[in-house]
Amino acid sequence: MEFFAGRARQLLIFDDGYLIFDDMDPFIRTTSFAGFRELVDSLGGDHALLLERFRIKPELIDEEDARVPLRSLVGLLESAAQELDCPDFGLRMAEYQNLQVLGPIAVIARNAVTAGHALAEIVRFIGYHSSGVQLDLDRSEPQAPRLLIGLRLPGLMQQRQMVELAMGVAHNTMKLLYGTSFKAHSVLLAGVSPLPLARYRRYFQTEVYTGQACNALILTNQQLDQRIEQQDPTLHRTLVRYLSQFNLQASSDVVEQVQRLVLRMLPTQQCRLPLIAEQLGLHVRMLQRRLEEQGCKFEELVEAIRRDRADAYLAERDIPLAQIAGMLGYSEQSVFNRACRRWFAMTPNERRRLLREQRAKER
Repeated sequence: MEFFAGRARQLLIFDDGYLIFDDMDPFIRTTSFAGFRELVDSLGGDHALLLERFRIKPELIDEEDARVPLRSLVGLLESAAQELDCPDFGLRMAEYQNLQVLGPIAVIARNAVTAGHALAEIVRFIGYHSSGVQLDLDRSEPQAPRLLIGLRLPGLMQQRQMVELAMGVAHNTMKLLYGTSFKAHSVLLAGVSPLPLARYRRYFQTEVYTGQACNALILTNQQLDQRIEQQDPTLHRTLVRYLSQFNLQASSDVVEQVQRLVLRMLPTQQCRLPLIAEQLGLHVRMLQRRLEEQGCKFEELVEAIRRDRADAYLAERDIPLAQIAGMLGYSEQSVFNRACRRWFAMTPNERRRLLREQRAKER
């Protein structure tokens, strides 16, 4: 790895030499491939051929500090699930993983005071593990804290297997932090899945709801307040200082903070600038000024997020248009219809057909 002015560029060696990808391209540490070989081989596949197809050398996944483009892992999981006729591939792979795939972030978490403190630290430093994985510990509902999980990956790639892998790992992480008796209050999954609900309930051992506006583990305050035994405060402080020097905390960027809050608040139909500013502890004018310094306006950010999420929801065949309108923060479907014509010069149904055709061609 080479470092330039505090920013990292990863050099990946392929057959044709070096591929350099900038840190603006979402990456992920190869520890997230844990279990891939074993699972593929158990299903009768050839893990080496699958890895080579996505230009990932098999030996690379044994290197703890190696990084690859996130879209390579996302595409790899989708291809493996389809070719091996294993629609729950992501969940099965999650059974091989837990908090330890996060490397030094795992050590920080295991030496935090409580499970909630540990989750906050994971959210804070997740950028070290992957610049494309989005985590947020939402405590805006006092009796129902949520660990939100998503991907920052432009385009219309299928992402279900990777999302379910991440959700499974988050569940396993809580088992390590809280104890083997951990069970989320409930689990939310965005989109519509071909898997029966019983499969998710069997994995998470709790109620699961699909077709939601986000992916999340709904927790309890008791679970977050659970103290972690045998923590080492000195080791915790040392590693926090070490990771902080790379400035990898995603929430340090006001634009990303606003984006995360917008995603959280859109389905409540309360996504307004004053409320966002209040959440950030800023005066409305101060927030506007900070956004302008980044070349952004609040209304433009909301519009861009709505357009992006509209495509993600419309690509799922079975989510009703009225439900999509609500998840985007619109009180009426007619408002969503007008927005769709403004964004894409077509109706929601026409856009849905186009997206389905595009996905079919990619397979």
